Amino acid sequence: MGSRCVKFGVITLTLSHTGHWKFNMAPHGKELSEDLKKRIVALHKDGLGYKKSAKTLKLSCSTVGKTIQRFHRTGSTQKLSARAQRHIQRLSLGNRCMRAASIAA
Repeated sequence: MGSRCVKFGVITLTLSHTGHWKFNMAPHGKELSEDLKKRIVALHKDGLGYKKSAKTLKLSCSTVGKTIQRFHRTGSTQKLSARAQRHIQRLSLGNRCMRAASIAA
């Protein structure tokens, strides 16, 4: 049995196989460069907090916090692994008419 999705405009609710709902919003804004993400992580490793790092780099606290949380969770600053990027590229090149929603599913 797969997961079930309910979409409300840019908001998506996904029911997983465990019975829990996951709340997703469509991405908005520009993605940070790899260099900037690495600078955020370096400042954090040097002992600066979210607020001071954000002020130094002229970013919002939530942007700095999410970047650091992703780094702690995955050990990387990238959103997708190289393997996942290749998989998406292979799917899209195989069928040019495929929609992004069907690739994500």
